Amino acid sequence: MSNIVETFSLTKRFSQARNYRALLRFRRQEDLTAVDSVTLQIREGELFGLLGSNGAGKTTLIKMLCTLILPSEGRALVCGQDVVAEAAAVKPLIGLVDCQERSFFWRLSGRQNLEFFAALYGLRGAEADERIAEVLALVELGDQADHRFMGYSTGMRQKLAVARGLLVEPRVIFMDEPTRSLDPVIAHDLRTFIRETLVEKLGRTVVLVTHRLEEAEELCDRVAIMNHGRIIACGPVAEIKKRIPVRQRYHLHVQHLPPQALDGLRAIPGVVQLQWAAGNPHGLDLELVLADEKETLPLVMRFIVSHGGDIQHCQAQGLSLEEAFVHLVRGDRDEP
Repeated sequence: MSNIVETFSLTKRFSQARNYRALLRFRRQEDLTAVDSVTLQIREGELFGLLGSNGAGKTTLIKMLCTLILPSEGRALVCGQDVVAEAAAVKPLIGLVDCQERSFFWRLSGRQNLEFFAALYGLRGAEADERIAEVLALVELGDQADHRFMGYSTGMRQKLAVARGLLVEPRVIFMDEPTRSLDPVIAHDLRTFIRETLVEKLGRTVVLVTHRLEEAEELCDRVAIMNHGRIIACGPVAEIKKRIPVRQRYHLHVQHLPPQALDGLRAIPGVVQLQWAAGNPHGLDLELVLADEKETLPLVMRFIVSHGGDIQHCQAQGLSLEEAFVHLVRGDRDEP
């Protein structure tokens, strides 16, 4: 599978505003580095997630790939075209789904908004009308297309943003927080649309910027984690999790174990954490974090059985993407 997006040491610095005292003293203020030497490859046809805390550089990186801002250093290619030297050739190949409501005209209808943006892309007349009808049908907004944008629900506004991003039939779609502010049902429907329609049915490459780690874990083929403008991890979610040295967590359902035995269970060497809740009149649900499962788990089992407990369920619980994300970001922050 070939790479459809590539960056090579891509960097963006912004000059910081200076107050009048600094200007009078001719004191030079250091530039703010928003994206720092990012080298990245995104494969054609994949759903790629870009994760990071606020201010990590995600949106700045996307804007450079969409030709909206110029890089300070480095190079980026989209569909083999340079985003700076060949920006005019790149623009018809990309779509940006930016869900900021201020980018639409509130007193115009959804269709009129799309007509305006279609004209900016050079689409007019019958060609524009046909394409607008197609994208409205694709996002299931055809029946509300002639209603004013100001009367749209949050979900309808997000759908219109997706429709706008699809006007030019892009090969790469950049989506910046598309499920932000959506209720769980509408967010689920939009995630299904992204995976099943955009990626699997239409064969588009989707770059998804999101704060929702469970969303990235559910949808993305690969993810990149950004911190302080740099990529600190990149790959399939399962591989990123494997890199993290983490204590093993277990869930057990136990019958007939007296609650007073829990203090002894907690005192077993290697039991880092123990939480419990009553599962039924004679049962307990136990959550244990173990320092070394090979040595500690047999001790836990023997202790429970020797105190009259009946283990009915035992399941290892893997590391979540959120836990891996926190570990990586904190570790990166602690580096000199």
